[in-house]
Amino acid sequence: MLVSNILFVLSVLGNGGSGDLPQSGVKGYKHGKPYFLYVSSIHQKDSGGDSLSLSSTAAERFREMTTAAAQDGFYLRVTSAYRTYRQQFRLKRRKGDFAAKPGWSTHQQGMSIDICGTTKTIGGKKYRTILYWWMVRNARKYGFYNDVEEELWHWTFIKDGIVKKKKRPQTKNNKGNYI
Repeated sequence: MLVSNILFVLSVLGNGGSGDLPQSGVKGYKHGKPYFLYVSSIHQKDSGGDSLSLSSTAAERFREMTTAAAQDGFYLRVTSAYRTYRQQFRLKRRKGDFAAKPGWSTHQQGMSIDICGTTKTIGGKKYRTILYWWMVRNARKYGFYNDVEEELWHWTFIKDGIVKKKKRPQTKNNKGNYI
């Protein structure tokens, strides 16, 4: 209970209240075409220390979900959110078929997040964690869905709730290992 209360307080303090958050304009991409996109911070940083952001609506809903998770004793640590064209290009070059081509990722629309701790490796095999199951039960209340079957960490904000599950094509390197 104490851990849950601490996480809740940290979440609320980190959120700074919704609705009063500054927005900034960035270049988003949908179906390969650039457009102007308003993003807001989700009050977390990536491994390089840069602030993570999502489209303004997705960011607000994510902050609400973070508060709910903290009340249940979970911390939603995000490793990736909005990505620039250059970031997606580098990721595609590094991961090959495991990453969307630049201009086509929902991360570039500010709609997707990658959450740590949804899987655990035990004896060389990957298992879904209790955090993953919390997300399955609760994320849709906030508009987030796991829309890539092989990526248990990838959650996308979908306004209308109509989810089209994507499945990666099988390759020699894709043997069920999550990267």
